[in-house]
Amino acid sequence: MTAATRNKVLSLYSRLFRIARNWQAQSGVKQDTEAERNYIVLEARSLFRQNQKLTDQESVKRCIDECEARIEMGLHYRNPFPRAVSTNMFCIHKDHIAVS
Repeated sequence: MTAATRNKVLSLYSRLFRIARNWQAQSGVKQDTEAERNYIVLEARSLFRQNQKLTDQESVKRCIDECEARIEMGLHYRNPFPRAVSTNMFCIHKDHIAVS
């Protein structure tokens, strides 16, 4: 990992803890705020530790991009939890259409 990449990763890690420290839940309920702050800290620690052994620059770049995207979405929607990926349940592949 280059020095610039290392600095970027450490900067993101620090930013996540600053966000957690200042986080306020949308509901305004103190328990919700504490739960969401705790989630941010635990999720950051877990994912950064999980990826600390990455050496491939492309993989590291992908993780950095994902982290930045999750931060921006969390701040925009005021929701620290990852957004669910939706799929179209009514999508039918052309190979699965019954022909009489």
